[in-house]
Amino acid sequence: MSHDDVLREARSRGLLDDADSSVILYDLDVLERQVDRVKASFPDASWHAVAVKSNPLMCVLRELAELGMYAEAASAEELGLASAAGFGDRTVWDSPAKTRGEIEAVMSAPSTLINVDSFAELDRYPPGNVRLGLRVNPEQRPDTISSLATGVAGSKFGVPISERSRIIEAFDVESRLSALHVHSGSNSRSLQPMVDAVAVVVGLADEINDRPSTHGRIDTIDIGGGLQHTNHADHPLSVERYATLLASEVPALFDGRYRIVTEFGRFHHLGAGQTATRVEYVTTSSERTHVVVHVGADSFVREVYDAENWQVEFVGRTGVGEGDDNFDVVGPLCFEGDVIARSVPGPVPEPGDWLVAGHTGANTFALWSRHCSRPFPTVLLYRSSDVATSVRVGKRRETLDDIVAFWS
Repeated sequence: MSHDDVLREARSRGLLDDADSSVILYDLDVLERQVDRVKASFPDASWHAVAVKSNPLMCVLRELAELGMYAEAASAEELGLASAAGFGDRTVWDSPAKTRGEIEAVMSAPSTLINVDSFAELDRYPPGNVRLGLRVNPEQRPDTISSLATGVAGSKFGVPISERSRIIEAFDVESRLSALHVHSGSNSRSLQPMVDAVAVVVGLADEINDRPSTHGRIDTIDIGGGLQHTNHADHPLSVERYATLLASEVPALFDGRYRIVTEFGRFHHLGAGQTATRVEYVTTSSERTHVVVHVGADSFVREVYDAENWQVEFVGRTGVGEGDDNFDVVGPLCFEGDVIARSVPGPVPEPGDWLVAGHTGANTFALWSRHCSRPFPTVLLYRSSDVATSVRVGKRRETLDDIVAFWS
């Protein structure tokens, strides 16, 4: 199966037209494989929540709900998306900015777990039947870029582990606290710092549970997310190796005393997505060849604004082209920095050709920018095992009326 097969089938069935200058392709077979890998790596009693922020498409959320997954929501609005997608109460609510109104609303329809981010937030919960966890900052540097390192000293997230005595006292006072949550960082480049952060929090849970006043109170450890997308179990950063390392170094997490909660996002979604975009113009300036396409910093926010740490990988193209040159791929937005790839090798595409960027299923279009008010593209869902019968529209391309309504 190639992107050509999906686009060709969609066009033959009238799912796309000439106005579809860019298309998001999402492979449900890849999603299911990733879900199955996570479930197989952890004990059966675990709750596996998928981060809504990584891919908030309702068509994809509904698929995850049908697979029995949980939804990790980073806002009240994401809780609403999860509810509309059919997750029911299978939700984990994380946010450092929960309002009093949001807290009161969720008390009448509680999530499976609400992770409290600070002592100030804890004070806002009125009496009621709600399951609370406390997010702890392990104050250990994860192996990731600084903007994604949430477990370092001074982070805006969680109660610092250096306030250990105050954390323990909180469990003495608040009987609804029954979980600890840790997420040290996203897109980790090595597993050991993640394991070390979990070990710190499990040690704290053991200490709290050993106290007569809180004996056995903590029954759940939310280990957060942070994994990169990997395709194979033998990859150094695979979920299988992560779980094996946790079981070896933090055995209390796997011996039945704690339920494990995971919150992977990028791991589930990244490899399932591709973004196809049509070449509109090929121009030259100061000996640079510019290939102008219909996605730029609107979809590739990180890749454009932080090109040092994020790159676009092109995995396919139509048209053969001529010569062996290199070119820059530039987007449609009205600022000079809207460049999604520089010095791409190979024959220069021609107007009407298509380029396909791979690994766009997570944290690309989910960060969509409204700069220049470009329309969000059509989303095609398909199964690589059977494109012909499975391809369908998951979300229609935005119209001008949709954009006017957004800004009205």
